[in-house]
Amino acid sequence: MSTIKKLLGLSRSEWPLLGRGLFFLALSSAALLAYPQAVKKIIDDALIYKNLSQLNTAAFIALGVFIIQSGASALRYYYFTLAGEQTVKRLRERLFSQILGQDVAFFDRSKTGELLGRLSSDTALLQNALSVNISMLVRSGVQALGGLGMLFFTSAKLTLFILVIIPPLGFLAAQFGKRVKAISRRGQDALATSTDVAESSLAAVRTVKAFVQEDFERQRYSARLDASLLLSKDKIRQVAWFTNLVSLLGLGAIVFIIWYGGRLVIADELSVGTLTSFLLYVITVAFSVGMLGSLWTDFMSAIGAGGRIFELLERPVEDLDTGIKVVPTAEIAFRDVHFSYPSRPEFPILKGVSFSIAPKETVAIVGPSGSGKSTIVQLLLGHYPPSSGEVTFGDRLSHDYALRSLRASIGVVSQEPVLISETLLDNIRYGAPGATEEAIVAAARKAFAHDFIMKFPDGYQTLVGERGVQLSGGQKQRVAIARAILRNPQLLILDEATSSLDTESEHLVQKALEEQLGQRATIVIAHRLSTVKRVDKILVLEDGIIVQSGTHEELLRDSAGLYHTLVQRQFTTQKEIL
Repeated sequence: MSTIKKLLGLSRSEWPLLGRGLFFLALSSAALLAYPQAVKKIIDDALIYKNLSQLNTAAFIALGVFIIQSGASALRYYYFTLAGEQTVKRLRERLFSQILGQDVAFFDRSKTGELLGRLSSDTALLQNALSVNISMLVRSGVQALGGLGMLFFTSAKLTLFILVIIPPLGFLAAQFGKRVKAISRRGQDALATSTDVAESSLAAVRTVKAFVQEDFERQRYSARLDASLLLSKDKIRQVAWFTNLVSLLGLGAIVFIIWYGGRLVIADELSVGTLTSFLLYVITVAFSVGMLGSLWTDFMSAIGAGGRIFELLERPVEDLDTGIKVVPTAEIAFRDVHFSYPSRPEFPILKGVSFSIAPKETVAIVGPSGSGKSTIVQLLLGHYPPSSGEVTFGDRLSHDYALRSLRASIGVVSQEPVLISETLLDNIRYGAPGATEEAIVAAARKAFAHDFIMKFPDGYQTLVGERGVQLSGGQKQRVAIARAILRNPQLLILDEATSSLDTESEHLVQKALEEQLGQRATIVIAHRLSTVKRVDKILVLEDGIIVQSGTHEELLRDSAGLYHTLVQRQFTTQKEIL
């Protein structure tokens, strides 16, 4: 019941539209309930007595009723559907905002396909429930109740029989609804899983094709769809069984009404016109109740989808604005920091890490894969709090600052920069949404990106494609550097920024990066040790512990140290690094 209240609460802003829809719904329902009386008048007053004037009058009345009914029905559909569409639009906006507002730990535990399923398939179910279906539900309910009242008015004897079969049908419908709701929820979860497989396959389509694994991905997707299909089959069987039962009882009731009503006509207790209008009311009620049964299954599916959506809508989001709004240009320090990811609390990543970075100092962090280098970046950005120890900016803990301000003071260039599917101008401006075009061009020049951008026919208005697929690796990196420079951060983080580039691209990117060294505090995380020779300090990380610290020359002299070993692995002679 709480989910239903929440679903109805979503439409609160659309009450004016819904009010108009209800008015035209009442008008169309009243017209629909009036036409059997016109049919009764045609039969009893015109056909039996062969009165042409009465026939013409009754026919015009019936035609007028149908004109009112059809026009009101169209307006009812328009207002209810428009209200539902606008409600679902706001719901999708809220849901997307809510998902984006979650902390990084949430995304560690969630699958992208499942989240996309909430935004697409689950909201689509609610879209039907809150637009066309809610209109049909109210209409069918009004017509069923109104028709039942007219049945009593027409013949109380025949109506009493109909009332005998309604309670059992209501009980069956309630039990049926529970089963359909449970099946629909599992079906939507299974469909979301298949969406996750499809999303991951398409995102990595180049890898799939490189390894000729199209058949494997098809089989993986097909297996998930098969699981969803099994649940759909179960739901279809339940719906078919319930529909068959309702149809059988309904048709049996009509047969009884014709038989018993015929006896009353023969006994002169009922006119032919009255029996005919009664049958028309029965058909109206039966059609409305049948529609309610069909809509019931849809609403049970929508309630299941709504439950999953409200689980997300009610999750707390990251508080970006509570805390100190200005991050000072001061020393940044880690003090005895221990950390384990929330999804793997038993697996420590950092084990007592301590270091500091002075303003305008450049520090490199090197070490084997999995030693915790990128985790340090995650803690600096406030994506996770340390399990113990302190991360400080100046004389304050990092969590004393508002997350929006803290992250605005940091610029990150990663190994695989992610570009949005917009223009080059939009991608650079992503670092500072209020920047002027002149500032964007200046940042692109500093990143050595301006020249290649101007070679495109559309220049800065060139679309980069999904994830920047239209650009080379070096071009994407230089756009990412321009984006970070435009932000003018107090701390610049270069996370493996050149490790996946060819020699020429690496040279240009390295040149752009070196232009920034000494202008702000900078952290360089690198596998290619040739890129860290000119930094002020190198931290060597191994298994979550800083095992060495010093300049390139100091560390290289320690032949027993890890840094020397890493250098020897990458270069055939020591001359190449000197």
